[in-house]
Amino acid sequence: MSFLSSLFGTSRPDDTQKAQILRDDGVRAMQMGEIPYSVKCLKASLELRPDASTEGLLAEALLRAGETAEALPILEKFAQQPDCSPLLRHTLARTYGRLEMYDKEKETAQALLDANAEDADALFLCAEAAFALNDPFTAVASLTRCLQICEENLEARALRCRVLAAMQQWKEALEDANALATAEPENETFAHLRADLLAKTGRTNEAIETYEQLRTLNPFDREAVLRLGELYVAGSLFDKALALYDEAIDLDPTFAEAWRCRGGVRHHLHDEAGAADDLKHALELAPANEVVPDGEYSNVENAMNDRYRSLNPYGF
Repeated sequence: MSFLSSLFGTSRPDDTQKAQILRDDGVRAMQMGEIPYSVKCLKASLELRPDASTEGLLAEALLRAGETAEALPILEKFAQQPDCSPLLRHTLARTYGRLEMYDKEKETAQALLDANAEDADALFLCAEAAFALNDPFTAVASLTRCLQICEENLEARALRCRVLAAMQQWKEALEDANALATAEPENETFAHLRADLLAKTGRTNEAIETYEQLRTLNPFDREAVLRLGELYVAGSLFDKALALYDEAIDLDPTFAEAWRCRGGVRHHLHDEAGAADDLKHALELAPANEVVPDGEYSNVENAMNDRYRSLNPYGF
């Protein structure tokens, strides 16, 4: 049975009625979070009857479904109309950004700023494009202006933090990271930003504390495990590093990098058998990451000392 037959059965509504029913079903499906079905209904409606408002709904559904490239031509079509709303132009600029079409994102955002220099969202989009196009100074200037207009814009502050960090302006970046962490203490992304910057500015104990808090929020956070382990090892806190990797491996035995890092610590502590076993597990889980060269070794354990000189993550 076809899609239309499943909806209409044996009744014979005309195409206009069918299109309206499909459109209404698509809207209801989108409201209920059934996005794939919504897309299917709206596309079927448009096949029966072209309609601008239905096209707009389809673009929204496609964006919510992550089908950004498919939504783009619809958005571009609407943007060419003289009465196109600023909201749609913002959506178009963001869509360009998602598709990494940064020149187009910059051009669209600049047109919005030409119409309204106080448009905070357009300033953010202009900054996002500038940063991607290797113009960090313009990005910082745009984001600073954006935050002057709307100090609570956490998206803009997070991007400025990343741009400043990329410029190695650690102190200024950390100020933004602190503000983000204060605004949303349980936001893992913000906590990672802050912990990384604390480590880079030599505030190791605070960085360790932040990563430990991250692991409390999410024990399965692999990045927190690896960064925290690096800090423990750098401070010669090998017992803590081992306990950390033990726990991470118990929680997720497929975590290849945790096996590898624990092997590095065990090798440093002269536990060669344990180090060999950990490296073996790491190689089994992620052979593409650490391949033993053909013919170099026939037995991983026998060659452990040589292997760890080149492979262990801490360079012991």
